[in-house]
Amino acid sequence: MSGYSGRTRALLWAVVGALLARALAMAVIPVLDTTEGRYAQVSQEMAVAGDWVTPRVWVNGEHLPFLGKPPLFFWTAAGAMKLCGVNGFAARLPSLLATIAVLGLLYRVMERYGGRGSGLLSVVVALSCGAFFVICGTVIVDMVLCACVAGSLLAYFAFTCEPSVQGRRRWSLLVFVLLAIGFLTKGPVAVILFGLPVLVWTLRWREWGALRDHRWTLGIVLFLVMVTPWFALCELRNPGFLKYFFLNENLLRYVTHDYGDIYGQGHLYPRGAALVMMLVASAPWSLFALWFLVRRRILRQTLTLADKRASFLFLGFSVGTLFWCLARQLLITYTMPMVPLFAGWLALTTQAEPDLQRRMAATAAALALLLGAVMLAGAPFLQSGKNTTRQIVRVAQQYASEHAIDGPLLFAHRTPYSALFYARGWVIPLPRKENLVKSLGRCPAGAGSALLVVSAARGGEAELASLPVGSADVVATAGAWKLARVVLPVRAGSLTPSSILAPPAEAPAAAPGSKRSAAAEE
Repeated sequence: MSGYSGRTRALLWAVVGALLARALAMAVIPVLDTTEGRYAQVSQEMAVAGDWVTPRVWVNGEHLPFLGKPPLFFWTAAGAMKLCGVNGFAARLPSLLATIAVLGLLYRVMERYGGRGSGLLSVVVALSCGAFFVICGTVIVDMVLCACVAGSLLAYFAFTCEPSVQGRRRWSLLVFVLLAIGFLTKGPVAVILFGLPVLVWTLRWREWGALRDHRWTLGIVLFLVMVTPWFALCELRNPGFLKYFFLNENLLRYVTHDYGDIYGQGHLYPRGAALVMMLVASAPWSLFALWFLVRRRILRQTLTLADKRASFLFLGFSVGTLFWCLARQLLITYTMPMVPLFAGWLALTTQAEPDLQRRMAATAAALALLLGAVMLAGAPFLQSGKNTTRQIVRVAQQYASEHAIDGPLLFAHRTPYSALFYARGWVIPLPRKENLVKSLGRCPAGAGSALLVVSAARGGEAELASLPVGSADVVATAGAWKLARVVLPVRAGSLTPSSILAPPAEAPAAAPGSKRSAAAEE
């Protein structure tokens, strides 16, 4: 960093410090349910089972192909688990690397084509957006999609600004590569979020020549070579996949609530909720941007797309937000691809006021470091809540080892995804709201005892007292969970008449350190 000014070095160190704090928080914070637990468990299954074509997920006690998303995120997370071990940090690593990649591209594009200083300002503004900072280190596909969508739009922006023919060709090919990666991450929505703002901007400025200059033939061939093989192979192994994925997951879900989702219904919001989500995702800078536009009296100029360069970035995040406003099933994570574009636009729009930009950069750097500190300080409070099972699973593993428990681990009424991640092969995946007696009937015949986890806040001990078994005693408590040892009859099937007991789908592995586990290893 010797070639940079003192102010620039300070900003760069702030970015590095914030990202390091976020990485450390990734290692400390447990995998949280439901979204993180589900995607971590899917990636873990891919890494352990070795099926890199069909992702699989537990749904209501059944192990099903997970055909709602393409596999690229699961490939990267499974690969990280192969390198770093099966843990929460490895599951989250693809999101952080995608964030670093898109911030790096944002810096290069804005610094070269947006004016000196705008690159670093764009980066610190994006990183200091609270929701963006939190989500960039989670187990979720949307940060990889963010890198692809925002990256492809930034590459197109550079393509329109680059004077040299060779440079334009490189940027053009990068657009197609990023769109292919985005398609393998979340499907056609990557192309839509890129294509709509480009189309509107082209119509506004009549930039048809830019479209003609694209390397269409090589780009399309490259896109198809990258995308087609997996979709074809997945259809061969899972007949009907293409119909479900393109029709149900990428068309019907945006027009109807009941679109045939086999993995659980999504969150339902009023149409237009994406606008509020975008304001929250880019806060506090979204509020600052509104104040700046009103103060400078350029709100009308911005909305009418009066500036050619700034209007491209403005359309990049505003058209994407309006697209999501048409949907009712969405999450705030869907707006992540718009945040880097918003940051680039804000840096470009405030260029006429260098003093203001310096204050913005200093404030953003301080906010990013503060967010990193808050994440680390808040990590202890997330260790044992109801949204994670890491601590209770560790307690259960220790108890099973010390007391020679030869049966499986169960969670009353449903098995959280994080439990499937932290106790794979030992915990029994159960259907939702299944009767406790029936769940215990899934224990392998011959098991003398099992460990049962119940909610500490939902009358769990009263449920245990009602079990018709030899004994069911609470042996430990960890946060929102209670751990009970359940002594089983000689035959697990004798808990109830065999006619009402579902046979175990798969014999779970013995608890770590138990006699049964040691015998199996011998």
